[in-house]
Amino acid sequence: MQTVKLRQQGGAMIVTIPRDLATDLGWSPGTELTVEKKGDSVNLRATEHKPRGRLTVAQLLSQIDENEIKALNQSSEGWAEEKKGNEAW
Repeated sequence: MQTVKLRQQGGAMIVTIPRDLATDLGWSPGTELTVEKKGDSVNLRATEHKPRGRLTVAQLLSQIDENEIKALNQSSEGWAEEKKGNEAW
């Protein structure tokens, strides 16, 4: 067991987690922790993140609706043409 002291930084109380303990727990700077009071103790636990979907480029491209792309292309026809009047380009 290791002993650490509370420090004050601004309006917060700061406790330093020994590096070897943090490493054993898989914590690194920026790890989000849940702080929970239980009686006269405090428990720190890494929050559980829901993994974000990781898709390959091929998977992303497979989700493209070809009909929607055709409609988009048709709706933007004429934008690449030369001016026909007093339009500001």
